Amino acid sequence: MLKLAKYLLATFIVMLVLSGCQDNTTNYVWPPDYSKEKPRPVITSIEKDASTMDADSVVFAGVGIVYIKGQNFSSVTTDNHIFFSGEPGTVLEATESQLKVKVPFVVGDSLKIQLSVAGALEFAEYKGKDYVFPFRTKNAARIYKTIDSFTDASGLAVDADGNAYVLTTTKKILKLTDPDSDAVEYGTATFITTPCMRMGPDSMLYLTRGTTSIYRTPSGGGKALKFASAGSKVSYFDFDQNHNLFAGGKGGGLEVVHEDKTKLTVADYTDYLITGLRIYNGYVYVSAEYEGTDSTAVQQGIWKHQITDNVGNVGAAELVIDWGAMVGADGPKILSFTFDEDGEMYIGQDKDNAIYLLNKGEYFYPEILTAPTTQITWGNGHYFYINRHDNSDGSLRAIIRVETTKMGATYYGRP
Repeated sequence: MLKLAKYLLATFIVMLVLSGCQDNTTNYVWPPDYSKEKPRPVITSIEKDASTMDADSVVFAGVGIVYIKGQNFSSVTTDNHIFFSGEPGTVLEATESQLKVKVPFVVGDSLKIQLSVAGALEFAEYKGKDYVFPFRTKNAARIYKTIDSFTDASGLAVDADGNAYVLTTTKKILKLTDPDSDAVEYGTATFITTPCMRMGPDSMLYLTRGTTSIYRTPSGGGKALKFASAGSKVSYFDFDQNHNLFAGGKGGGLEVVHEDKTKLTVADYTDYLITGLRIYNGYVYVSAEYEGTDSTAVQQGIWKHQITDNVGNVGAAELVIDWGAMVGADGPKILSFTFDEDGEMYIGQDKDNAIYLLNKGEYFYPEILTAPTTQITWGNGHYFYINRHDNSDGSLRAIIRVETTKMGATYYGRP
């Protein structure tokens, strides 16, 4: 046994000597050479983009833009790594003293912001007074808890107080006061679905069902009863400043129903299916899909008519956007649209992205909103509301309140 131990010890010593004689191809230096180390980055302040935060300067998670100011950053965007309580932000632009960063989707009242720069061994940490992390974020898109995959809700209306209304397949009209609150039964209907629902200037809730009939509930709620008949089948409608109700659908005409229930056909949409309608700045806007046989016709688009008098007569149709030509045959369809206070048109899509901004030519909140945007309507404040209704996938269904820095365009149907 002693001879075996001596043999093993001798063998180990020989191997150790031989390994020490081999070339060291890695060429390690010890101690490390710190002469090439970049200086530690320093964050001196953070400025928030006013278009991506609320009135209390709370940034919208997932879409917010901030400007990190300081020293010893890299002008190469990918060399800067910024984290918000451990979640990576996206560096959009970079100089040695400023980074433009998109905030990740992380919600909190005191997020820890840390920055590392390639080549620098130490990282920067942003701290406020008394070492309290001062950065706050919030969710700009809140889902109403009472509408889930088992609740098939159609329509969408919003009153002056920000309460939302939908119709369920149980024939109940639900009032949604807040994303975190339970729904309240507001009224009932004799039908199970509605393509369009709006609060009227008389504080009554108006509904359609794709027929010639238009319904409304009493002020304060109750059973929806027939109010009037249009000259053709109507689904979508809106009110102008004279309280005329403009409506359209599959019937081929743009209809006007007056407060005294008299009616008037003011424009011809033969072979078109009207899929949306909104009054804005003296015009009635109509989205429609072509169902005829003329291959040269605009297949899908948005038109506008100037309202020329107080009874609802309109001028000739003016094409706003040839949507079909823009998105192609396999592109998304228009499901809904509305306007903000600056005249930007928000177009709700059935796939790909939730909302397209027509004037800006970009998508709205693509990081946190998903298609389809079946209905979209604005409240009186900085919120608009989405009914994301999907017949094939119940898990996508939701009523969503979206906070923005904008207000909606004037809605004449809301007192």
